[in-house]
Amino acid sequence: MAKVSLGGIVGMIGAATLALGCGDDGAATPADTSSGTTSVDSDSTTATTADTSSAATTSTSSATTEAEDSSDTGFEPPVPECGNGFVEVGEDCDDGNDDALDACPNDCIFACSLEWTVVRSGPTLESDIYGVSVATDAAGQVYALAYQREIDVDPKGMQSIGDVSSLLVALDDTGAERWSVTFAEAGLAVRPGAVAVDAAGVPHIALTREVVAGGTDVQVLQLDPSDGAVVWTHDVVSPVVDGDDVAEAIAIGPDGDAVVTAAVAVGDGDDDVWTRKLAAADGTEVWTSSFDGPSEGAFSTDNAGPVAIGADGTIAVLAQAYVDFSAAPATLLVYPAEGGEPLWTWTPPDDGGSQELTPIGVGIDDEGNVYAAYQRITSVVRFWVAKFDDDGTSLWVLGDDHFLGADAGWSLSALGIGPNGPALLGSYTASDGSDAWVEGWVAQVDPEAAPLCLFTIQGEGDDVLPPGLFSQGGAVAGDGKVLAVGQWISDTEEALWVARLRAFGR
Repeated sequence: MAKVSLGGIVGMIGAATLALGCGDDGAATPADTSSGTTSVDSDSTTATTADTSSAATTSTSSATTEAEDSSDTGFEPPVPECGNGFVEVGEDCDDGNDDALDACPNDCIFACSLEWTVVRSGPTLESDIYGVSVATDAAGQVYALAYQREIDVDPKGMQSIGDVSSLLVALDDTGAERWSVTFAEAGLAVRPGAVAVDAAGVPHIALTREVVAGGTDVQVLQLDPSDGAVVWTHDVVSPVVDGDDVAEAIAIGPDGDAVVTAAVAVGDGDDDVWTRKLAAADGTEVWTSSFDGPSEGAFSTDNAGPVAIGADGTIAVLAQAYVDFSAAPATLLVYPAEGGEPLWTWTPPDDGGSQELTPIGVGIDDEGNVYAAYQRITSVVRFWVAKFDDDGTSLWVLGDDHFLGADAGWSLSALGIGPNGPALLGSYTASDGSDAWVEGWVAQVDPEAAPLCLFTIQGEGDDVLPPGLFSQGGAVAGDGKVLAVGQWISDTEEALWVARLRAFGR
């Protein structure tokens, strides 16, 4: 089995009861590699038919293989084109026919399949590294924010463990690395929160910084898109000097202002959810709204969650409200653009199961409808996605069995809203009957949750079993393409994993 890190466990909890098989990999041409980064333009894949819905289900390996040598076959292959029966660069399959109803589409590209994938190693083979958040701009440039901790091993096997730092990697629209920057402080941990990009392509990140006096603080930074240099910083100052404040999410509104969510200590054992808007020009505070949940005072530890901003500036936050030791449900808060009290809120009804519900994702579509995704982690992972109109009227609430089929047990890591509707990302346990490993998955549905496609991604490595691909976060671009970020992990190494998948219907 591949080694499993803390980051990988967070991205995948629970075993799947459904495993999709992968076919033989076709030829693909590797792109240039540098700085420990491998970028693959596309991957040959084998399709299978989903038995849970009318959507096409496909699976792929992130393999990079050499093109087939014609000398091995004794004849020259035909000119590269879809329909010649050879899987070539830019194709996911090629069955040599024009049957529109079989497993291979007539354009030789699976719906929602990989455009490219990147595996970026840490400073050493033993280092801990995994992606937690990803964002993209209108030009297709991608920013991946990762957790990183350098670990060295001397010839005697003694470990030297460095401080936790945050790594931001900027990629172009082909997956090639443009630059990277590390946020670190000697002797103190700097943990990644989230990354977001404004309409002009300017990245913003939220970090959790350990402080000398004790506890942690939240810091927001705007960066220069050309090289990652800091343009401005904003420190969230809480009422408790040595409190453990934690950055959770960040989004950029249509006005260019950033909105950050954080769990902030307001008293001994009392954490509230702060939603703060910052001016685009210099990062100064515009307003802050606080949510303290139904339980107040000691041990009332509310947790911040994902944030999204609509075209009219409306802000949706999916928090986790502490009720008691056995209940901490996800709670949807929808704020007006000017802040203040929520316009409306929603909490999932008690279904008799565990009420420890983890916020996963939130989004607002062009019509102002709000989507929220949350997850229950017990012996089997279950998740739900809910949709509301702009005044809070529930339109539908659907469980993972709707998106993945009965008793899937797959974990969810991100929700994004694109022009086709919601996109969901996560991880699941694949198996060949005797061994198991972890793969990533993405599902796209329309606004009424009708399935469009389900695509699974298998990692490529040199071990007997495929390396694990743990999905930790994701985003949807304006053109509908889906971004995934997380961890690639083998028996001997961990790496940052980033992928871009095609929009449904491209």
